[in-house]
Amino acid sequence: MKSLLTILSHVAHGYVGNRAITFPLQYMGWDVDAINTTNYSNHPGYGSLQGSAATVESTKDVLRGLNEVMGLSVFDLILTGYCPNADVLLAVKDEITKVIQQNRQDNISTPKWIVDPVLGDNGKLYVLDQLIPVYRDILSTGLVSLITPNQFEFETLSGSKITSWDDLVLALRDFADTYHVENIVISSVNVAGRLYCVAYSHGELQKTAINQISCDFNGCGDLFTALVANDFYKSGYKITEKLIETVLDTLHNVLQLSYEIESEKLALKPKVVKDIRIVAAKQYFRDDSE
Repeated sequence: MKSLLTILSHVAHGYVGNRAITFPLQYMGWDVDAINTTNYSNHPGYGSLQGSAATVESTKDVLRGLNEVMGLSVFDLILTGYCPNADVLLAVKDEITKVIQQNRQDNISTPKWIVDPVLGDNGKLYVLDQLIPVYRDILSTGLVSLITPNQFEFETLSGSKITSWDDLVLALRDFADTYHVENIVISSVNVAGRLYCVAYSHGELQKTAINQISCDFNGCGDLFTALVANDFYKSGYKITEKLIETVLDTLHNVLQLSYEIESEKLALKPKVVKDIRIVAAKQYFRDDSE
């Protein structure tokens, strides 16, 4: 069975981080092992929360424990997302880097490393800026197979402001050359007032218009990365136009259903859906090809 290790946030209530991706991936046939970088009551979109972030020691303990009993090389994919601080992210980097480098030296099958560099959105950081150089260090290892930033995160990591297609193409080329990341998927890019999902793979640019819903959704970035990861594996670790179209269609169906349920609940059109309806939308995760 295909297997995936996910290292993301956890909330008791709601659907962000590991809560947003574990069930969909399991429904699509994945054996998912999850390491939580937080243990919060809910996500920050509620205005307040209780709980705690993982520590460096606890994160290393879990990763090393997994490696001792089964070896991290058993996973087809390792997906890393939200980390609460630079120290925890650095611990994740060190442990995963060690395993992948050793596997390559020993000619052992190596998990593909997918990084969702969670930094912020809409022009604002929602993590400490100390995480930025750590993400750049992760990318500089040359061990990352796929990265899935949003526009703000890509601009932050690349140091480039995107205002046109020419800006984007130049920034993607420079980024790929600097960090040797073969596959870059930017979840949404605003060019001339229109949103696109943009993929850059092996020197080729692909852009797909996004069917927008006039609402903000918490957790959709995590789900997006999970859907991309699933189809990336299915395609033989290639990013194709068909892959992006399939991911966007699935994500749109989930968000549209969530929007309709929230609209009915509130008896008005919501501006924000705090919790996407992951379980109610399970029909959209069915993989009929397997």
